[in-house]
Amino acid sequence: MALCQAVAALLLPTLARGSNDLRPWLWLTLAMQTAGFAGLALQPEAAPIVWAILLGAGLGGCFALSMIVALDHLPDPTQAGALSALVQGGGFLIAAIPPWIIVVLHDITGSFLAGWVLHLICIAVVTVLYWRVDPRGYAQAMTPSSPEHDGDKVGGNGVGSDRLMRSEVAI
Repeated sequence: MALCQAVAALLLPTLARGSNDLRPWLWLTLAMQTAGFAGLALQPEAAPIVWAILLGAGLGGCFALSMIVALDHLPDPTQAGALSALVQGGGFLIAAIPPWIIVVLHDITGSFLAGWVLHLICIAVVTVLYWRVDPRGYAQAMTPSSPEHDGDKVGGNGVGSDRLMRSEVAI
């Protein structure tokens, strides 16, 4: 699984290189994860190596492509790096919680089935959320909408928002 994660993390962004919209590639990675987790939930003994390959490729590709999407939101490399660090740091903190949930579910049920189903539910939520990752909306997503935050707008003078600059200092 780890080997497939590494290969997919390098290969899928290379294959998606010419795409302005990475959502089809992200959905492909989510489909691979869905097939892998569904296989583990419904037919764990049928093809465990296939499930591991699909999961590894789906997880590795999704991680790499998601980092690219975060970097695509801002044209300035410094700002993009700050956003990427924020997304990655927050993502790792959030990702630390589900293993505990899976252990509790396993203790309650005596099986990993509930954990695989929880993963499938999470994939469904992320699939819907990726509809919002439309490159046409990046500028709007990075610009505050209220007038009192006009000083925080990204772009313009090339320096970026005060909030992003503070994030860089904190990182």
